Amino acid sequence: MNSLTERALNLTGWRQLAACLFAGGLASLTLPPFGLVPLALALSYPALCIARTGSTRRAAMIGCVTGFGWFLVSLWWISLSLVTGDINFWPLLPLPLLGIPLLLSLFWVPAAAAAHRFVRSEPGRIAALALSLGLCEWARGYVATGFPWNAPGYLFSAHLTLLQAASLFGLYGLSLLAILWCLAPAFWLAGQRRLAIAFGLILPVLMVSGAIRLATIPTPSDEIPKTVRIVQPVVPQHEKWDRALRPQHLGRLQELSRTAKPVPPLIIWPETAFAGLLDREGDRLRQTAWETLPFDGWLVTGVPRFDAQRRLFNSAALIRAKGQVEALYDKRRLVPFGEFVPFRSLLPFADALVGPVDFSPGTENRLIAVPGYGNLQLLICYETLFPGVGRGFDDGLRPDILVNLTNDAWFGHTPGPWQHLAQAQMRAVEEGLAMIRVANTGISAGFDPLGRQIARIGLGESGFADLVVPPPLSGTIYDRWRDVPLVILILANLLLVIRLDHKRMIRH
Repeated sequence: MNSLTERALNLTGWRQLAACLFAGGLASLTLPPFGLVPLALALSYPALCIARTGSTRRAAMIGCVTGFGWFLVSLWWISLSLVTGDINFWPLLPLPLLGIPLLLSLFWVPAAAAAHRFVRSEPGRIAALALSLGLCEWARGYVATGFPWNAPGYLFSAHLTLLQAASLFGLYGLSLLAILWCLAPAFWLAGQRRLAIAFGLILPVLMVSGAIRLATIPTPSDEIPKTVRIVQPVVPQHEKWDRALRPQHLGRLQELSRTAKPVPPLIIWPETAFAGLLDREGDRLRQTAWETLPFDGWLVTGVPRFDAQRRLFNSAALIRAKGQVEALYDKRRLVPFGEFVPFRSLLPFADALVGPVDFSPGTENRLIAVPGYGNLQLLICYETLFPGVGRGFDDGLRPDILVNLTNDAWFGHTPGPWQHLAQAQMRAVEEGLAMIRVANTGISAGFDPLGRQIARIGLGESGFADLVVPPPLSGTIYDRWRDVPLVILILANLLLVIRLDHKRMIRH
């Protein structure tokens, strides 16, 4: 052990907590858009501090500050939503800037505490930390509607060869594998060199297997190409809900949709591309679709609407060439403080955040059938965060194409849109399905079932792109078995913890 490492491990008090905070923030730079994978190894430092401390309470504090650093550095951009568009809540900026990372870091607290409390050996505590943190990251995808943004598994988004492992393990399995790899130096310093080497080989082995997968599975193609035009209008957030500008916004969408001939049969616009309510101003939207589409064409667009019970939905509509609305999809996972305000009556600024009426969650996940294209699974905004998007349909149906409509204008030129893009790309690899992502201000893109990019419109660039959508793969291991590989990894990790702790008991 060199002197610098020894001095760092001998830190105590607030200096140790500050070093763990720094380590968590440094490690998060492995996430998109940076992809600095070696920096994730910094998590070994707080892991050793947790393993060596004499107090479970201290271990919990270390877990908290490490998680706070991870989420502060990787999610600071969320706070910009309070000062974007017509909203100007500068005094409240510290609430999301510090509050969201603190709230998410609470998931790391029980992981650190449990690893310290229930295991006695130093190597066993490190292995237990990997297991408990992996389980807590899985829970983060479900508790209070779930928010699995920037899970450690997105480390695998750094390279397309690494990303292929998503077809085996899914996001939560990758998170456990990522944590084990990150803690390899901690195992080495704890005297478990064979384990350190084994866990250090996780990324090289998965990278080689991913390269083989990419080399042996060509981009699938149909005899009759399915061409789609995606449109990115770049409407600034402060203009988006201006009623007087809606004709201008529709005109821009129409112009971009018809710029190049021939116009493909399927055109896709982003989330709330038309901000007028479908039930009140739908005639204008239907007329624009009629004037834009070819005679056999279809338009998928985001649009808000009220239903017969006066509930407000963030929806997507399928409109045919003659202007008829053929199908609707209502967003099922809503963003707290973005689309609804918890405890609205207690917050005087609620109306300024989302308006006087909260959006309601959709209650049905339905596939949208488009002639010539198959079944589309629509995902509005952050619905693309959640793994398992290709399941849960009646009669064993499987989507042919994943379509993500979003509006990331709230977050400007920050890491947010890049992170959102990486999430959509991972969903494509998990399911073995093409993913079409259409954003208002970017980044819009298309990915084939192996995550290879087939089209892109850059962040902040107004334009369109035509892409030929490849057919789905026959299925991935994750598509067929879902969380079974994750359960196997958990059980193997649990056996490792038991074995390491049992060795300590024998020695003593």
